Formats: sequence, C-alpha cells, structure tokens
Amino acid sequence: MMLQSVRVRVAAMPPPLAGFLLIVLASAFFATMHNTIRFVTAGEGVHPFEAAFFRNLFGVIVFIPWLLKNGFSGFRTKHFGMHLGRAGLNSVSMLSWFTALSLMPVADATALSLMGPVFVALLAIVFLGERVGPRRWLGISLAIAGGLIIIQPGFSAVGTGTWLILFSAIVVSCSKLMAKVLSDTESAATIVANLTFLMVPISLVPALFVWQTPTLEQLAFLALIGVFGTIGHLLFVQAYKLADISLVEPAIFTRMIWAALIGFLLFSEFPDLWTWIGGAVVVVGTTYIARREAVRGVKKVPVAAAPVGD
Repeated sequence: MMLQSVRVRVAAMPPPLAGFLLIVLASAFFATMHNTIRFVTAGEGVHPFEAAFFRNLFGVIVFIPWLLKNGFSGFRTKHFGMHLGRAGLNSVSMLSWFTALSLMPVADATALSLMGPVFVALLAIVFLGERVGPRRWLGISLAIAGGLIIIQPGFSAVGTGTWLILFSAIVVSCSKLMAKVLSDTESAATIVANLTFLMVPISLVPALFVWQTPTLEQLAFLALIGVFGTIGHLLFVQAYKLADISLVEPAIFTRMIWAALIGFLLFSEFPDLWTWIGGAVVVVGTTYIARREAVRGVKKVPVAAAPVGD
C-alpha cells in the first residue's frame, strides 16, 4: 500500500525530481536498516553473520509478490555460474559490512561506503579495459582524497571496522562489474531475482557456525532489516530508471545525514567534522565520475546501484 502510494506520487513529478527524491527516501530506509543492524548486533548480541542471513531471508519474503506476479521465468539464464559468483561476492561483502556496523558508528561507516563508485571505476579500468581521461581521473582523485580525510591515516588509529568497510566496498564493486557484463545479455529482473534468492543459502553457511536461535523480539528486528533493505533497493532501482545517475548521485549524501540523525537518537553517536568534510568531498568526486560517464554514454546498470553491503 505504501509503495503504491509512493508510485502514484512519483508518477506526477518530473522524472529527474522524482529520481532525486526516491534516492533520498531509499537512503532513509538504508540508514534505518543499518542502525537496526547495529542495534541487534552490538546491543542485542546477534552475531553479524546470523543477522546477514536473516536480512536475505526476509528480503526474499518481501520479494515473493514479484515472484507470484512474474513466475519463475525471471530466473532463466545461460550464465548461472556468473550469477552464483555474484551472489558469493555480495554475501562476502554483506558479512564484512554487517560486522563493521557492529564495531563502529553507522554514520562513519556510511561515509566510507560512499567510495564504492571509485572502486567500480578503478576495477573497470583494470578488468574491462575502460579508457579514462583526465577529467574522470580528477573525479577519482577527489573521491580518494575524501576517503583519506575520513580515515585520517597517521593521525588516528585505523580500526578493524574501517578495513572491513573498504574490503566490503572492493568486493561488491567486483560484483557490480559482473552485473555490468550480465546486463548485456540479461534483464535487470533476472539479475536481481537470481542474486536475491542465491544469497539466502550462501549466507546460511557461515551463519550456522555461530548460530543462536533468536528471541521473538530479535526476530522482529531482523525482519525489519530485511524489509527496510529490500524496499530501499527497489527504490534505488526505480530512481535510476527515472533519472540519469549523474543527476541523482548528489542525493547519495543524504544517506550520511539520515545515518547521523538516527545514530544520534539511538546511540548518541555523531560523526566529527572531518568525517562530514571527507564524505562531502567523496560525493563531489563520485558525482563528477558519474557525470563524465553520462557524457561518454556509459550504459547504466540499475541493479548495481544499491549501496555497499545492502
């Protein structure tokens, strides 16, 4: 019902504005999900691996109406091995991301995760042979500088959570490159469907090694994680269908604002000035990268739009 109401309101707006606002709304859902993850892992004692499994399980449950409407035809593929590989990479990224959220404030983790598009751009240069001109290098350099401002190497200790966020971003960037290759022959629906369902059994394996049956209260929060994550992902996909990535990319910064506000209310955690400055510089750099890709006519891959670890 809520998504239907949002769809009606969005249809009445100019597409660029609708795309921008959907990113803002999706960012709110992801920030709420991330803070819920921090609550159940750091506060309730649920292991991050188990939380990741339930995020995928409840995400599939939310996905069932789509399955009933479209049937199993969306799963048909000639590249099952690549889909399985993507699901494995995404699962590793999610496990790293959930563990990091149990160790550090959500807003700090979010600020670092904004560097995701930089790793995608760098990996595309190495593995897909994409040519990069001086302007795109400028955007990449700006984003990396922003990341260094956030981390402040040499001035503050780089904790385990920071390394896990960066590792998660690199791993999921490899997955996004695979999605880019798959999108040449397969629909977005097929890519999303296979990823969503394959991550459930894959994430179950590490969860079994740390399994503790959750209480009903913990299960309720874990269900919210899956619902918030799936809705956020759907909103992201719709946003990138409505507007060019270079137009909606600046709205990604609202993820950090939402994360900071919710984190402050729940945990009294608020990022320092350098984290805000670094996050802003990263967004400027990634927006410039997106703008240059739009000018070059690089194909958009909506299924790759969701943030790190989600």
